[in-house]
Amino acid sequence: AEGLAMVLEAMGQEVRVVHDGAAALAETARFDPEIVFVDISMPGMDGYETARRLRALPGAEHRHLFALTGFGLETVEPRLRAAGFDRYLAKPARADDLDRILG
Repeated sequence: AEGLAMVLEAMGQEVRVVHDGAAALAETARFDPEIVFVDISMPGMDGYETARRLRALPGAEHRHLFALTGFGLETVEPRLRAAGFDRYLAKPARADDLDRILG
């Protein structure tokens, strides 16, 4: 999370880092980000549940959710879509992928 934040900040983005689903929901309600990167394998509330809850927050129709995971796409894609993710990125996220998302 910290490494991704450093890359995003270097790309000129305003970034908030949290380490669990409950904190992600609270920070999203305060900060109202356009893009949210969610690790699927978070402690406590996993990334799927976090995404479902993020989609229920006000402004969700303008928010883009990106799943970050080391699992293969074919293994997780149906669950990603059902949870409300827009896209999937393999960990570690590559700078060129981030550039395409932000560009």
